Amino acid sequence: MRTKLLYWVPTGLLAAMFLMSGAFNVTHQPHVMQVSARLGYPGYVATLLGVWKLLAAVTLVFGSRWPRLKEWAFAGLFFNLSGAVFSHVASNDTVASSVPAGALLVLTGITYAAQRRFGPASSALKTT
Repeated sequence: MRTKLLYWVPTGLLAAMFLMSGAFNVTHQPHVMQVSARLGYPGYVATLLGVWKLLAAVTLVFGSRWPRLKEWAFAGLFFNLSGAVFSHVASNDTVASSVPAGALLVLTGITYAAQRRFGPASSALKTT
């Protein structure tokens, strides 16, 4: 039971955060569009990122049968979040505005480690 909790708590939290974030991006919520404009991104980037976030969230929860796809989802989340932190810093945005992306980046690392150690597909990853 402890092993399942160590796997599902960070995985569920990360998936929930990206389901919300992806939905906000796809529906062009005002805050998302304001931040995108402030960083210099066109509106369609929010839609593209939102779709990718939604797909990654679904893959985190249901992707244990496809460990390589799950690895790609983690890679995409890493690129998305590290790019978000870099975008805020490079555009002279406030440090506080990059904290959510930084926190999610740390949570992504924790979830990845938990998935590698405790996940249902961890044995499949070691053999490939």
